[in-house]
Amino acid sequence: MKPIEFEEDPSLNLPVQNTENNKKKKPAKQADYKPPAALKPGLDWDGEEVQVTSEVYAEPIRDWDVLLEELGYDPDLYQIIEPVKISAWDAAAEDGIKRMYSYKANIRAKQVTQYRDDDYKELVAQIKKHKPLKEFEKGESVFVINLADWQLGKADGDGTHGTVKRLLNRFDLIIQRINDLNKMGRNIQKIVVAGLGDLEEGCDGHYASQTFTVQLNRRQQIRLLRRLLTQLITRVAKLAPEVDVYAVPGNHGENRKDGKAYTTRGDNDDVAVFEMVAEILSANPAAYGHVKFFLPEDEVYMIAEACGKQIGFFHGHITPNGSDPQKKIREWWKNQSFSKNAIGFVDILVTAHYHHFSVIEYDNDAIHMQCPSEDGGSEWFSDLTGVDSRAGTLTFIIDRSGKPYRDLEVL
Repeated sequence: MKPIEFEEDPSLNLPVQNTENNKKKKPAKQADYKPPAALKPGLDWDGEEVQVTSEVYAEPIRDWDVLLEELGYDPDLYQIIEPVKISAWDAAAEDGIKRMYSYKANIRAKQVTQYRDDDYKELVAQIKKHKPLKEFEKGESVFVINLADWQLGKADGDGTHGTVKRLLNRFDLIIQRINDLNKMGRNIQKIVVAGLGDLEEGCDGHYASQTFTVQLNRRQQIRLLRRLLTQLITRVAKLAPEVDVYAVPGNHGENRKDGKAYTTRGDNDDVAVFEMVAEILSANPAAYGHVKFFLPEDEVYMIAEACGKQIGFFHGHITPNGSDPQKKIREWWKNQSFSKNAIGFVDILVTAHYHHFSVIEYDNDAIHMQCPSEDGGSEWFSDLTGVDSRAGTLTFIIDRSGKPYRDLEVL
């Protein structure tokens, strides 16, 4: 007779799960009766679960734990995965027609909880005993100000007037930021001011319409730049016992003819204007004797030391070809380390030139920070790409907390 498979039918006396009256009742096996071939007892294992076909029983099993024990599994360690396929059919017996039962079920090990009650209590006690981490070491902390791509004299966007207004606002925010960080416990003992290049627009040789569109001549650009730098440095000089000033050359600071620089690499307005500011402040050593200037001759990069870390400053215009700024800088940086140049081994490399902000952490000892610009934008770039970037000044803290940097903010 063909077995009848069903899921639920009250007339067949199906199992009632874990009721008080029938729990652990042993079923009566019908050992002499051979089931149909499809219900032959056995098991199939797939690596995670085992599917078991039971013996034939002359009465229904009313507790899955009983079925587990009948199948040879400890109910404390294993469980049946529902639904269970139940087959029931009528068969001729000596005392008349009897109903037979067979079960096909998937069985797997129980998911035992990882933590005992004692473990839980111990974890709660650990949480209660926790004391706030002392986030900062008392001692030296260095605040780094990165000045990049002001391009004073440029007409794009809101022009030179907009750039100057923006910069004066940034100076106020820089002072406020230093004071706020000190209130937080940063204990700033040194301020680093880094000129990353292209602080003036120049007048010729960088793009076709430059001479026609520029708003200030070269002398006016340098004079305006000198006065802005002097104001910033004299203001921050009052806020720390040490102030170190660095500058690197940019492409807009070059003396160009027919679109190419025709003098030495060190003949660059981005560096020369810092020399002017240094001479101005040297006339008042009582007020500015703690301000030190570190300027290159013909080098395109400079390296500052801050709390045991090395910070490299590089404008970014002398790099291998490519379309991705970050990849170009990484290739240049890698080549410097291959040539055993000191800049190739700095902990943090800060660049400008690409007019947008980004940070890439290759690891804790190789971090590239790309500075945004402060100019009014580039109509040529926006027309070409359809995108623009937010203006701002990149600042961050270096200390001895073990972190590569902290408190990074674009003001």
